[in-house]
Amino acid sequence: MTNSDHRKTKDIIQYGESAVFKPAEMLRLKSEFDFVRKNGIKYVGKYFLLVCVKSSEEDKLKIGIICGRKFNKNAVVRNRARRLLKESFRLIKAQITPSQIIFIPRKYIMDKSLQDVEIKMIDLLIKAGIWIKPTKK
Repeated sequence: MTNSDHRKTKDIIQYGESAVFKPAEMLRLKSEFDFVRKNGIKYVGKYFLLVCVKSSEEDKLKIGIICGRKFNKNAVVRNRARRLLKESFRLIKAQITPSQIIFIPRKYIMDKSLQDVEIKMIDLLIKAGIWIKPTKK
């Protein structure tokens, strides 16, 4: 599957049989978020910002989502943005190298579907160099 192939389909892209999102894959501590923000590289997309630090092979893939009241004062809106990012990540996480990632949603994400967010996420992960091309079976 090439980069242009995933843009043409409206189906949800899911790689790997173990597309389960575990709580151990979340950044929890303030020190973890601070480490990624200080040492990470920022990539700007239309729907969200991505800050990532590549980890060694024995480390696990971890993500964090920052969506505060600055994004929107309504909690329902903030939670929808978080859900879109978490679900998009869950579906494609098998194809991401071990790293620590922070997603910061932007206002444009609210009008978009899960598939649109997922495609933009793949584009930014390719740009960041942490996307592994899927192998054909």
